[in-house]
Amino acid sequence: MGASIRRWTKQMKTIIDIVYNSNVHLTADEIYVEARKVLPNISLGTVYRNLNKLKAQGMVSEVPKGPLNTYAKHPDSNAHFECEKCHRLYCIPMDMSVYDLSRKSGFQVNRCSLNMSGICKECEEKASED
Repeated sequence: MGASIRRWTKQMKTIIDIVYNSNVHLTADEIYVEARKVLPNISLGTVYRNLNKLKAQGMVSEVPKGPLNTYAKHPDSNAHFECEKCHRLYCIPMDMSVYDLSRKSGFQVNRCSLNMSGICKECEEKASED
């Protein structure tokens, strides 16, 4: 983990509130749009800098979704599934203990994630109806 957060700025507080009040993964651009409703002068660069600080502290998780990264509250499931048709991102409950991975591999594992892709149940059902 990086250096601890020494002080909570209103920008950081706004960003973490947006992420933690969302039930879906958000891109930095989506967070920026929401943050501007509260802080009209916030810049996209400020959003990215604060997301990186929050990620380094383990307070938000970053998950790739296609070519973009998305952000969600932490702890969130460390396994994710992206539908190749509708591109929705789902959290998959999986027990991936970094302690167990460290013990079994002999490496000091600090973080792990698993990204899967395929067709979600809704898209599969739509396809079978056609």
